[in-house]
Amino acid sequence: MLVVVDRQACFSFGICVETLPDVFVWDEEDKPVIQPFTPDETPFGKLKEAVEGCPRGALTLVDGDGRTVWSEDGAPAT
Repeated sequence: MLVVVDRQACFSFGICVETLPDVFVWDEEDKPVIQPFTPDETPFGKLKEAVEGCPRGALTLVDGDGRTVWSEDGAPAT
């Protein structure tokens, strides 16, 4: 599982960093970047919370094949 950040859509509100500070950190442009994480050790619910909490919809969870698992609208892909 991967988290994709749309850097153009991101306005740096920081909800993702507050929700999962071990996964999201700020870069030199004040945009969130994803730290390496183990999906087995990071609760899926917290990842969903970070994705859904982004007011700009800049985060998406994707599987290893690049298919959307969870998006900003709070629903899994069909």
